[in-house]
Amino acid sequence: MKDAAAGLAAALAVFTAGGFAPSAEAIELASHRALYKMTLANATRGSGVSGAKGSMIYSFKDNCEGWTSETNVKLKLLYAEGGEVNTTWSFASWEAKDGKSYRFRIRHTRDGAVVEKLKGTVKRSEPDGAATAEFSSPKDKLIRLPGGTLFPTRHLIDLIAAGEGGKPLFSRTVFDGASLDNPYEISAVIGKDKGVGSARAKAARAKIAAAGLGEMPARHVRMAFFASRSKKPEPEFELGVDYRPDGVARMIHQDFGTFAIDLLPDKIERLQKPEC
Repeated sequence: MKDAAAGLAAALAVFTAGGFAPSAEAIELASHRALYKMTLANATRGSGVSGAKGSMIYSFKDNCEGWTSETNVKLKLLYAEGGEVNTTWSFASWEAKDGKSYRFRIRHTRDGAVVEKLKGTVKRSEPDGAATAEFSSPKDKLIRLPGGTLFPTRHLIDLIAAGEGGKPLFSRTVFDGASLDNPYEISAVIGKDKGVGSARAKAARAKIAAAGLGEMPARHVRMAFFASRSKKPEPEFELGVDYRPDGVARMIHQDFGTFAIDLLPDKIERLQKPEC
């Protein structure tokens, strides 16, 4: 099973291909920093997981020529037979708006020991061309990316545009560099806002409003992540997000099969966009 914190951040860390370019141009993502509280949503008996708590700090910023994002996760999993596992996971990336360049770095620890460190770049001459992800950590590691592969922010923009355009199904190949399982085939089902009247949704909307981001409807997006080199019919993990049109995640549900984690916003801060 993929490590929970790593899977979550990899998915969120979760551009310019196919079919939605005109409407995608109208999508403007909000620069913001958000603190999410993490709790156990459910767990099967076979998982052994009895509890979970933690936090995720996510920041996204438009910096004229590209987008920067950073995710820091601290997660504690408690087990029914006693004991706990403490995981930290940090991810940072820079993505060129023209789709030709991408940089990333990741650090993952479990109970204080470093499990994985990844760092690398992607450069390509065309925004939708085939490319090679070149890693400096691990040294000399290469991952081939097929033509049409998206980077995470462009994927998010096209995903939102698909929802705004009434397209309920959306599937793309995406590289974020957050694990060596990359790239992922991400299949998404885009639906209506199911939890708009719930107490949790109202609380989340209040947190967002306090940041001065304004009221917007959200669409529920269910994404399944399939490692491109895997032959397994089931996804590595699934992610459900209530996305606003400005890219702010109102609620997040991470499903690992035997257990699931909910993330709800605790504090959101709007970041100033530079004058370009």
